[in-house]
Amino acid sequence: MKTMKTLFAGLLCTLLMAFTANGQELEKWSSSYASASKNLGYWVKERPADAHYIFEWDGNHPERSQAFVTWAITHPGEALEKFKAEHPDWTELNDLLSTYRGGMEGFRKWCMAYNDAAKALMLHSGALKWAGDHLYQTELNTAK
Repeated sequence: MKTMKTLFAGLLCTLLMAFTANGQELEKWSSSYASASKNLGYWVKERPADAHYIFEWDGNHPERSQAFVTWAITHPGEALEKFKAEHPDWTELNDLLSTYRGGMEGFRKWCMAYNDAAKALMLHSGALKWAGDHLYQTELNTAK
């Protein structure tokens, strides 16, 4: 039993250190890509409900949001329906494209305009969720 508690405590410490390191890296992202970060904040302020949903999507499916960012950067002239057609099993895309289309379009445009920053941000799993919770919390809370 004591061994199990020790293992659990070690795992918890490891996860906390990883989260803190990830947070520090993301804070560096915000200063390293200040213009991109500022403009992402404008998008959040303009479309807070959409941003919240997209940030939550990233928190629940970081691999999917990472795939979307990559697609947005590498397919700049293609419609969002093409991405949806390429991922028919991603049922949340129905909500993203019907209810939050404007936000998805805006986010896609941000990815294209700041592709280096978008790539760097998405190197971190759950980075959009983290950004919503830490960098853009005021913009999201103002809209509620």
